Amino acid sequence: MIKIALLFPGQGSQYNMMGKALIESSPEVRDIFQRTNEILGYDLLAIINEGNLEQLTRTEHAQPAIFAYSYAIFQSIWKEKKFFPSFMAGHSLGEFTALTCAEVFRYEDALRLVMERATIMQQATADGFGGMAAINGLHPLLVEEECERVSNGEDKIVVANYNSSNQVVISGAKSLVKVAMENLAKIGAITIPLQVSAPFHTPYLELSNQMFQRAIAQTPMSMLKWPVISNVDAKPYYQPTEIQERLNVQMISAVRWKETIEYMLRQGVNTFIELGPKSALTNLLKRDYSHVRAYSYEDNYQEIMAVIDEQTAEKRPSVVSRSLAIAVCTRNQNWNEEEYQKGVIEPYRKIQALGNKLEEEGREESIEEIKQAIEMLRSVFVTKKVSLEEQRERFTQIFDETKKRHLFADLAPVMFAEKEAVNEK
Repeated sequence: MIKIALLFPGQGSQYNMMGKALIESSPEVRDIFQRTNEILGYDLLAIINEGNLEQLTRTEHAQPAIFAYSYAIFQSIWKEKKFFPSFMAGHSLGEFTALTCAEVFRYEDALRLVMERATIMQQATADGFGGMAAINGLHPLLVEEECERVSNGEDKIVVANYNSSNQVVISGAKSLVKVAMENLAKIGAITIPLQVSAPFHTPYLELSNQMFQRAIAQTPMSMLKWPVISNVDAKPYYQPTEIQERLNVQMISAVRWKETIEYMLRQGVNTFIELGPKSALTNLLKRDYSHVRAYSYEDNYQEIMAVIDEQTAEKRPSVVSRSLAIAVCTRNQNWNEEEYQKGVIEPYRKIQALGNKLEEEGREESIEEIKQAIEMLRSVFVTKKVSLEEQRERFTQIFDETKKRHLFADLAPVMFAEKEAVNEK
């Protein structure tokens, strides 16, 4: 069974003329960029197509450009083929793209957030002060030790991204980044300065982060259409309040990208698709996990379309599979181990076994099996103390995605039993 994760890149992947072919061929994509220009108040496409790379690399230009292009790619594919991603994840800026594609944010609201984020991050330090560099070929602990060694009372550098088993990114004062690069190269590292103009994911952005928290608090959020993994702790988001909590510290926290990929692999993801400029995330994946299929939009468009066709030919997601996925990514607020074992673990394992059986037999789920899955999910909701409002949204999501809305009324007594959720008693 094909389980797809969509990946969205962050700053550093920008290049002049990116997206030109897609924009010229798609009226819908041109409309996205027109809306983008209206919100930004300047011609973003002119900077992408006509400006020099130094101008595009400035944070206030690079972040909206990558965000808009990545979002446009997703929308163009989604318009052509309705497929079923199991997870979405984005690297730094890309996390906002993932959340927008998962319909947590309206595009216009997300773009304003990205614009605000880019502006205050650019202004966090003086031009030329901050720098970042990729360090390849050394254990992360060695790089952490070097960062501590060269940092001093006034200036510092830290590990900002844990990208793969042999790549991390350091960030901070540009002068110290240069020193660390030279020292690490002497012990075998391959060092690459990054095309960024500020020290991202460091304490230098603390004031900017506080300013950005106000913008996040004022931005409407909706329930996730698909699970999205957080950069901060490499775990899936559960509901809007938790999204806000983690985004509040994302700017100053290290990006746990390797842990993010490992989490998705543990959940059975076997195909990763990168939507955005270049193929940095795809290349990282291939280094550590050569057995996993990984494609980038710009290098592997035909392969991506073939994989999507292959997935949709298998079958639509079942109520059983979607119930299992939602059971996993629903936030728990009940720490009674006995109740959790009986109300979550035991029913989940029962339906997991049913899902495995359906997959092995290659058949559709029966009405009785759908009912069993719904009963399991209801037990999980009650035990985890999920509000009735969220329960209704989740059940509606399942039947909409599986195209089985005609069963909704018949199964309503199971979904909305008279027994109230634990937290609403």
